[in-house]
Formats: sequence, structure tokens, C-alpha cells
Amino acid sequence: MYFIPNENRDPTLNLAMEQYILTEMGLDEETLFFFIDRPSIIVGRHQNTLDEVNLDYVKERRIQIVRRLSGGGAVYHDLGNLCFSFILPFPDRPVPDFSTFTEPVVRALRKIGVAAEKSGRNDILVEGAKISGSAYYRNKFGTVCHGTLLFNTDLAVLAKALNPKPEKLQAKGVQSVRSRVTNLIEYLPGVKDTVEFRENLIAEIAGDAKTIELSADDLANVGKIADDRYRNPLWVFGTSPKFNLKRTRRFPIGEIDLRLQVEGNRIRDAFFYGDFFTSREIDPIVSALRQTPLETGPIADALKKIGWEDYFPTVPIEEFAAFAAGE
Repeated sequence: MYFIPNENRDPTLNLAMEQYILTEMGLDEETLFFFIDRPSIIVGRHQNTLDEVNLDYVKERRIQIVRRLSGGGAVYHDLGNLCFSFILPFPDRPVPDFSTFTEPVVRALRKIGVAAEKSGRNDILVEGAKISGSAYYRNKFGTVCHGTLLFNTDLAVLAKALNPKPEKLQAKGVQSVRSRVTNLIEYLPGVKDTVEFRENLIAEIAGDAKTIELSADDLANVGKIADDRYRNPLWVFGTSPKFNLKRTRRFPIGEIDLRLQVEGNRIRDAFFYGDFFTSREIDPIVSALRQTPLETGPIADALKKIGWEDYFPTVPIEEFAAFAAGE
């Protein structure tokens, strides 16, 4: 394992650094990367940013908004939150299960005195309250799985900054974001801050790892990635597509908010939003839907041709096709 130290607090640079490590460094081993961000909201790859944030509050508090490459839901970061990232430069290996990444974190937390446990597809809980969630993305260079650890986050700000959908909270059996989460400092009174907490985890997870420092040239390239993508308003906020039909449903892989432009019972364009996870880019799905009749059978036939199971293996193709057709 490699470990890359990092003291940067800019979320755009940290996400760009993570991307750079995977795609440009040519590493041959699993790499661990931690980061701590200043106050920011990190929205999932497919989410509609304006639906996920309390924009007036976020502007008032000068909270930065950034979009990441991974799926999943929006999260709030501040200096009391520790982010971990496992970077696997192995494009030929299958996408790992979330437990591959959360299990080392759970073991480390237990070793330092926290009775942590995995829950659901990608959460870590302590005494029934969430302290961590994870997301991943995959490309031709390999896989990144990253997650949050609430050490001493301002939970009041977190609750006001995000706009979680009621059906997601209901699925989790809670009334609000604030009632669902807690901070690890409550269980680690001897740890003074997030940096010390990070050092304790590094010792447990990456005690034997080889340290790699990014060079000045590496950091310059990271800055360019941040400028081109993570600081780009078009990437962060997206566009306002033209559509006349909207379908929304929560599947095992997360919520899919499908918006269709339909003319004469034929799909002219399709747009996917939501907190869902997929191991591949969904552009081929959009292309397959275009010019397809708005009927279950033709939609299913079109999606079979592109290998639907490679994108959403836990969602039956007929179920999605009926959902899209509104049948």
C-alpha cells in the first residue's frame, strides 16, 4: 500500500488530487489518501445541485459547492470531517464491494475504542447513528472509493445546508438528517481534533505503507484539473435540460430521477439525476433511449442491446423499462 500525505483544505483541489493520483501517477498498488475540507457541500455525480442544497443558507454561510465524480448523495464537509479515499489503480479487476473499503475503517475505529459497525450498502454506524458514508467511481484507470468520517462536524450547519428528500429519510427510518448522524468526538474524548484523529487512523490502516509525496509539477497539474472541472460552474451546477415527463423511483442502487423529452410517443432525449451508483458512464443508456417509443417492450429491447446489466446489475431491465414508460 502507498500513502500520500495531504494538508490541503480546498475541496476542489482535494478531489482533483484524488483524480490525479488514479489517472496520472501510474501507481501499481492500492493507495490511501486522506483529506479535510473547509466548509463545503459535495454533491454526487448525477444529482441536481439546486435540489440538494439550501442555496440561500449556503450563500449566506459562504459554503462552497463542488460536484464529485462518484455517485451517491450530497454530503457536508467542514474541518471537523475527515475524508478517506482508497485508490485502486487496477482497471482489470471487478468493482469491489463497499465492504472492501469500509471494513478496514471499521477495524481501525474499533482498535482506537469506537464500537463501529457496517450498515446497509455503504454506511458506518455507532450506537445506531451514522458517522460515515461512502461512494465510488470507476474509469479505465481503476476505482476510487471515498468516504466521510464525522469527527466534530457542526451538525446544525449540516442539517440546514442540505435538502434531503423525505422519501430517503423514510427509507432510513428517521425524521431528519440531524437525528440520523453523530460525531465521533463523543466516543473519543482523548482525541483533540480531526488531525489527531486522522493520525490515529493512519497508524492503524497504513502503518506499513510506503509514503509518496506529490511534486511541485504534480501539484501544478492537480490545480489545472481543479480549474477545468471542479471549479467549473457548468460541472458544479449543470444545465437546465428541456423535458416534459419526469419519473422518480428509489431502486436498490439509489434514487433515479429520469427526465424525458417526448414527442409523438417517442423519446427524443433523456436525462438522469439522483443518488444512484453505477460502475460505468451512463451515456450509452441515454443514447439507447433516444428515438425509442415510450413503451416498455421497445425500451427494454433497446437497453438489452447495450448490456444493461453492466450498468445496473441489481435493477431488472423490465422493471426499469416499465418505470421509464410510466406503465
